[in-house]
Amino acid sequence: MVAGKASLRGVGLRVSSNGVSASETTQPTTNQQSPRVEIEALLAALLGDTQPAEITAAVGQLEAAVNQDGETPAAVVTEVRKAIGLVRSGQPCAGVSALLAARSELDTPGS
Repeated sequence: MVAGKASLRGVGLRVSSNGVSASETTQPTTNQQSPRVEIEALLAALLGDTQPAEITAAVGQLEAAVNQDGETPAAVVTEVRKAIGLVRSGQPCAGVSALLAARSELDTPGS
């Protein structure tokens, strides 16, 4: 996990088996990421010291990833939508719980 303050502005979050790491970017990321990557990025943002506007952007990126990916299991989509609703309604802790449930669904064999 990235130590210190987490900021999504100008930083690309990358997910690997070792956790989430950050790398500087010179332009905003416009290409679509997988729902797994976006779930990890939003979790990192919510668990870090990230500004609300950056969390809002991460929520939008996750929503777009789930809406455009036709291969995401229904249970994952349900949990992600629940998490998005919770974060948008000012309940980030409950949103983290829903994101963890979505991630768990992705890790379930057959998903």
